Amino acid sequence: MRFLAWHVEWFRAVPTEKGRSPIVEDARTVEAENAILVFANFEKSDESRQSEIVAKASSELSSIANNLKVETIILNPFAHLFAEPSTPDSAVSMLRALEVSLTANGFRVQRLAFGMFYELELKAKGHRFSRIARRIE
Repeated sequence: MRFLAWHVEWFRAVPTEKGRSPIVEDARTVEAENAILVFANFEKSDESRQSEIVAKASSELSSIANNLKVETIILNPFAHLFAEPSTPDSAVSMLRALEVSLTANGFRVQRLAFGMFYELELKAKGHRFSRIARRIE
């Protein structure tokens, strides 16, 4: 799994159209303030270790959010980060598991729908920890 996390002052995502994925979840507008916006990509190599990958990702994102004193995490499925994404079924399964894990850790979690395109508006913070990229192995 790889992710790019941005500390945002505010964020708004409005669904615009369905993508090409065979899985398309119901979409709604997502809005948040003082949040971590996570562009998440699950990879083919994660599929055989889903529970382990989700646990590690949850731990890393929880640590980032706690360090920044942020209570809201936005999960944005973003298969465009790397060349070998997992299957849509596996990606949705891992995203849902990550959402459950982060919620259990006390965070408010919002997730953009899988298989949808969104119009994004945001104001990103500009401190040295406001953009973080990680690879979870």
